[in-house]
Amino acid sequence: MAMPMPSSSSPPPPPPPVAGAASEASDAAGTDILLSLLPEILDDILTRLPLKEVVRTCCLSRGWARRWESASGLDVRFRGFYSAGVVSGVLARCAAPVASFDIEVRPRLRPRAAYWLRALAEKRVRSLQLAFGSSRADEPGVFPGVGRAIYACAELSDLYLRYCEVPRPPPPQPGQGTLFAGFPRLTRLALNSVKLPFTGAGALLERVIAGAPDLADLLLVDVTTGVVAGGEKKVEEEREPWVIRAPKLHSLTLWTAVDNGGRVAGELPLLNVANISVDSFLGTEDFLDTLWLVSRVKVLKFSVRDRENLGLLGVGCASHCI
Repeated sequence: MAMPMPSSSSPPPPPPPVAGAASEASDAAGTDILLSLLPEILDDILTRLPLKEVVRTCCLSRGWARRWESASGLDVRFRGFYSAGVVSGVLARCAAPVASFDIEVRPRLRPRAAYWLRALAEKRVRSLQLAFGSSRADEPGVFPGVGRAIYACAELSDLYLRYCEVPRPPPPQPGQGTLFAGFPRLTRLALNSVKLPFTGAGALLERVIAGAPDLADLLLVDVTTGVVAGGEKKVEEEREPWVIRAPKLHSLTLWTAVDNGGRVAGELPLLNVANISVDSFLGTEDFLDTLWLVSRVKVLKFSVRDRENLGLLGVGCASHCI
């Protein structure tokens, strides 16, 4: 039986795929599928990646070339060696708000810190950690400054500063009320080797702490407030007293080698952990008051300076042991 001849109107069979074309089409389809997700889902994916990996997504395809720049809530962290241009470039391209900015400021990059703060204030940064590095060229008692833009970061919930000098707040602008009130969203404040060398600094720090109703974690280590001369505190009678009021505080670290005027005021009913070294007023009523106010914590670490060997003697206690 004769086989029917194919109709002349039948379409010719498709040509075989060119090598590599199938994989390229598959990659494009996969990329398109990912980019077809809702923007908030893509933002959530990017915010879970380290900054280096986020920036590398620009190499995935043309559609990803600038996608990371519109992702809000990025965690910007720099560790190791980097250039000021890299940091400035990333900040300039990040969308607001910036979830966190964490950086170790090496001595040669100190002049750029003020610019970074201005950019972060505009991008409504929520968590800020500036750790300045020391240098052999530093004069004794002279710390690098952070710049007044720190006061414009109004949405901070977490602030950590190390080895720096905080300047006086800028004067209020017409129609903006009175003095700088603080950071009302703060839940964590950590100041380590920080100077506030101006009149009224203690009152300012008191307002910042009291003005954050949800503050849960407070660390004050070698914080000096008030006018300084020659790197040393002025005479005792010029000390400006200020107090710590934080009813929702869960953790308190208070270390001071010189009396900066700070005291704990009132009970801290939610305090669980306290790390105290206040030998600058050892043997005074203020010392007893501080010890009493933190004595009901679950974990208490108390340290005093061994004045003969210039070391620290630590005592660890459990709740209600004092």
